[in-house]
Amino acid sequence: MNNKYITITEGEDYRTIAAKMTDLGYKMNHATARNILLSGMKKYIRSISSELGHPIDEDEALSLIMRQDIHEVIGDILTLSIQEEDEKCQQVNQTANQPNQV
Repeated sequence: MNNKYITITEGEDYRTIAAKMTDLGYKMNHATARNILLSGMKKYIRSISSELGHPIDEDEALSLIMRQDIHEVIGDILTLSIQEEDEKCQQVNQTANQPNQV
């Protein structure tokens, strides 16, 4: 496994995340922010692999989440998911704001 730092051009670094969480009342340092993020990513990638019919174990998940390209792909997936949910909410709001027709 290539043990290098993951560098993402968009988003927040672990120190910034930890500072924001601390400001929100959840005392946190950058190492804790990293561990929480990686733990969540591991669960997410294991869930996706199971849904696709190819379950993976903890070691495989850990190996995958340590790759920069996986971080970038998950970021893209989450961005698309948020956009899709925003569009659904806008459609619901438009429908709800239309006057009832008899």
